[in-house]
Amino acid sequence: MVDIGFSQEMKMQHSLAPQLYQSLEILQMPIMDLQNLIKQELSENPTLEIINKNEDINLEVESGTSDQDQFDMEISSYESDNYDYASPSELTEKYQYMMDSLVEEVTLQNHLLQQLDEHVLNEQEKTIAELIIGNIDDDGYLNLNIDELLNTPNFPETKFYKILKLIQTFEPTGVGARDLKECLLLQLDNKKMINEDVYTIISKHIDLLGKNKLESISNEMNISLEDVKKNIEIIKLLDPKPGQNISSKNADYIIPEIYVEKNDNDELIVKANDKPYPKLFISQKYLSMLKDKSVTKETKKYIREKISKSKLMIQSIEQRLSIVELVATEILNIQHSFFNKDSDELIPLNMKRIADKLNVHETTVSRAASGKYIQTSRGIFEMKYFFNPAVPTISGRVRSNHYAKNILAKIISKEDSKKPYSDSKLSELLKEKDILISRRTVAKYRDQLNILPSNLRKKV
Repeated sequence: MVDIGFSQEMKMQHSLAPQLYQSLEILQMPIMDLQNLIKQELSENPTLEIINKNEDINLEVESGTSDQDQFDMEISSYESDNYDYASPSELTEKYQYMMDSLVEEVTLQNHLLQQLDEHVLNEQEKTIAELIIGNIDDDGYLNLNIDELLNTPNFPETKFYKILKLIQTFEPTGVGARDLKECLLLQLDNKKMINEDVYTIISKHIDLLGKNKLESISNEMNISLEDVKKNIEIIKLLDPKPGQNISSKNADYIIPEIYVEKNDNDELIVKANDKPYPKLFISQKYLSMLKDKSVTKETKKYIREKISKSKLMIQSIEQRLSIVELVATEILNIQHSFFNKDSDELIPLNMKRIADKLNVHETTVSRAASGKYIQTSRGIFEMKYFFNPAVPTISGRVRSNHYAKNILAKIISKEDSKKPYSDSKLSELLKEKDILISRRTVAKYRDQLNILPSNLRKKV
């Protein structure tokens, strides 16, 4: 088995060595984030270079010598006497190739950080801003325990709210809100939609609106039901998930790192996609300088530090490729019927099962699956899609929550739209299908399926 290097992880993250930090960070990164990291390292580290995949570079290595063997030889012996150094024009061409090949990821966080760069902030304010932006989810909401932060000794509360207010002026309008009410009110303010009744409905009666209790709103505000409906039409112009306007752009930028396809023997196999990964190597120029007696000790120390970083980057990427492929292979083995289109049902699967199989920590599997995509004959799926817990059944048969959600969706699709099923009723109907889940679990699955509650599904 390939040594993937992540079998031991310290529980306390602050005790991790910087090298392990980077290895774990690279493992967890979506491919475009990794490409951006490589781009940054290439711009800051002169000892790290990229090979243009469209050109043949003569490294004067004996045929049959692997990339890893060559890499080890370079580091251990610094043998560079027989290497041809690239000319400045060639290096410029390689750098341009790198810039052209590494695609900038379009994410909500990047979009906000770009807007942040337009404002002059001191180090403390910038740190707070990055903390806030880093905790804004794809829908545009701030998921941060502010109360816990405010209880931190010497926490700059005034500056925090000042920076939060600044970020809430960024595009998309409504971003950085702590709840739906604040999100909609931010949009009202930004669009200068001066309507007192609309403002009142959102600020004071949003719970009633969510339950579709329009008559109660009419009574509370002492306005006609018709006026309530007109105001709701205005509210419908607002976006409850503003972040999706940015996040949705990523759909065209998804890069699968794993392909599940059939080989010549008609067997399903896992194939890693290494095309998004630039071919990195250690600069021969700087390797040779380590043997040059005219180079000062200080310069050699600097070069060694940079070479060490380059080596860590290359090794971490190799480890990432290895563990992602191994995890994908285990997923294929377990979910083979789904990939082979023999069944639409996924088998219950948790990360511990794969971790035990690969003899790694469970969090390593989680990092390997996070933000990675698999292309199959059924379409492109996030790797985490294939991990789903089992649900209790009356018969004792093993069923996944994926299966339960499919049954739930089918039941709702066939209901009478004038008398939609309540969550309690859906729980009872699922029992008839051998699925034993509570009303609360039904509500959770329904939300995950983007299905409205019964009072909002009702059609008059």
